[in-house]
Amino acid sequence: MKTPLSSSLFFLTCSLFASAEFRRSSVFETTNRQDGDKIILTAHGMGIDDVNRVVIPVHDGRIPPLPCVTSNAGTHPHGSTFTKNNFHYTCNNGTAEVVACLADDGSVIQLGRTFVRGGMKHYCSVLGDNVTYKQESMCYENGMHYNVGDSFRNGSFKLTCREQGVYVEGCYMQNSFNDLLMAGESRIENGKRHECEIIGPGKVRYVVKMLGCMHEGQQYSTGQMWTHQHVRYQCKNDGTLLVLGCIDEDLFIELGRDLLMNGAAHRCYQVNTTVFYHKFACERSSLAECVSQSMQRRFRRHPEQRG
Repeated sequence: MKTPLSSSLFFLTCSLFASAEFRRSSVFETTNRQDGDKIILTAHGMGIDDVNRVVIPVHDGRIPPLPCVTSNAGTHPHGSTFTKNNFHYTCNNGTAEVVACLADDGSVIQLGRTFVRGGMKHYCSVLGDNVTYKQESMCYENGMHYNVGDSFRNGSFKLTCREQGVYVEGCYMQNSFNDLLMAGESRIENGKRHECEIIGPGKVRYVVKMLGCMHEGQQYSTGQMWTHQHVRYQCKNDGTLLVLGCIDEDLFIELGRDLLMNGAAHRCYQVNTTVFYHKFACERSSLAECVSQSMQRRFRRHPEQRG
């Protein structure tokens, strides 16, 4: 007999006709011709002096139907039925035969059958002369029972039955049978962002977002370009903004470049996350001198505060 493997899965195995405890043990002993013969029955493994032995007289050489003598389960007459642990027995002329398995709630499982109740699957398996009773956890989802380890689809989600219950593995992408996003993963395809978002323990949400950019209260589509306060933007595929440069009428200045044209200096630069376009007169011989002078004027305009 095997001990339970875990709280959700355990096995019990016994002989089809008699377990290690239920095998018949008979000893014939002749004590006196006048008293006739007798049969001494003990539980398997016990000696003939065992206090629970059963002595059956034999008259005229005829042996009557024998009872079943068991350890820890008493003595049972021929033709009777009894239970021990998760097995149901019948006594057949001294042999305890397993006729069914018994669940903890008293449900009877016939030999070679399975039985499902309360999220548990019960097996009563026959292999040779051995009968094995086994119970294991199951998952119940949308009217279907699933074994531990089974994966299945429910709407947009891939689910797996585990011993602790149903687990969300990931999300199937829209209009797809095989493309799977694992929980927490996102992917951009065809101008859409697909997200398999974890929103809590054991909770996942599948979201599809049309990509685009929001800037200064305006919505722009993927790839679209626009100008705001001399700065040229483009909406990227992932919904973020790309600064292309600065524009003054028909003049384009790349981000990070300075340009001198027709006596005017044009600057397009970025400080932290802010992009600036700066245009000012430049009558000096070099652009670098004008830029340096412009920066000095800006510095004098904002002197360092002293305490």
